[in-house]
Amino acid sequence: MFTGRMYKLDRFEDDLAVLLEFPNESNVLVVPTDDLTHDMKVGDVLLVDIQEEGFHISKVNKRVANKQKVTDSVSSSHKINSYYIDYEQGCLVYTTAS
Repeated sequence: MFTGRMYKLDRFEDDLAVLLEFPNESNVLVVPTDDLTHDMKVGDVLLVDIQEEGFHISKVNKRVANKQKVTDSVSSSHKINSYYIDYEQGCLVYTTAS
């Protein structure tokens, strides 16, 4: 669906914009404010595509952002939290993150 990643515009620091990965806010990306358009503001969800010549940043509409938030919350509940190999049964036993 997307070629880049979604980030939420968190704040401005001098000539830089600090972006947090959306929706989990686990990664930070700092980009020059020159790569943003004049209508981008704190709280906006942005699609960032890192290209050889620089960043290509576009605004994401709220419907798409909310859909991604729901998708991420469903998929994060299926991530493996811990695991061990049960050699007697010959299988991998795991628990998912809650």
